[in-house]
Amino acid sequence: MSFTQDVKRELDTVVPENEHCRRAELSGVFFGAGTFEIASGGEYTVRASLALPATARRVLALLKPFGANAELRTVDSPPIGRRYEVVLGDGERHLQLLNEIGVLSDTLALRATVPRRIVARHCCLVAFLRGMFMGCGSISMPGAPVHAEFTVEDADLAEDLGKLLARLDLRFSVAARARNVACYTKRGETAADLLAVLGAHGARLRWEEHLVFGRVRERANRLANCDQANARRAAEAGRRQVTAARRLMAEAGWSALPATVRDSAHLRIKYPYLSLEELAARARPPLTKSSLNHRLRRMVALAGATPSTLS
Repeated sequence: MSFTQDVKRELDTVVPENEHCRRAELSGVFFGAGTFEIASGGEYTVRASLALPATARRVLALLKPFGANAELRTVDSPPIGRRYEVVLGDGERHLQLLNEIGVLSDTLALRATVPRRIVARHCCLVAFLRGMFMGCGSISMPGAPVHAEFTVEDADLAEDLGKLLARLDLRFSVAARARNVACYTKRGETAADLLAVLGAHGARLRWEEHLVFGRVRERANRLANCDQANARRAAEAGRRQVTAARRLMAEAGWSALPATVRDSAHLRIKYPYLSLEELAARARPPLTKSSLNHRLRRMVALAGATPSTLS
């Protein structure tokens, strides 16, 4: 089950309170998923092709108060799969309703852009976009590369949609393709804000939850890599110090070296894999990390000197 379907199922439960918002949402559905067909006898139909039966039932419920007796069809459309179509014929009430929701003009011509009266109110704008998303919207899974999109067939509608989204501070781009036009964003913050604006708050929480987990995982990996790098550096330093200590012990001037250097050399040879802090705690009396580091640095420097220097 895709995340887009989860979002649409959640949006199916959001009920517009006012008639003008219900009209705007119907407008969004038919602009996003509608197809205009003319038969040979001059009769025509407008149908909205939807992916989910719950969305189709919702559209029927929205149409009922307006006196529209729509037909519901189930069709199989390879390779897309099963679709659910809400069909309006050319009856007088249907024509009037299609004009009321802005799909048909006053001369009953098909509109390519959204009438301003449909989305004049903020609540109606949100309802229209919610209908558009249910009709032609998609969004990537949380954690996948971000991509939220409205896919339409007309470039003018895509441009118009981008402007409507911008009214809500949602910045979308428009790209023409071979068979359709996309109004899309690849910004995670914009995609998450879109979910919240449309009313898919549960989906938004899932999105944010995954984002937080991703950040925690990224930080954990970064810290783990840092710890591994520190461990490698500590092991390499310990190896160099053990080599230096043994080299000094083999020199004739070993007994003449300061006791602090000789003690540090014995300590490092005895505990070759301890970190500097752990090694300092083993000293008798215990040393600070800084003091032991100074002594070991001096030991390594002396080991690199000539035998005459040691004597």
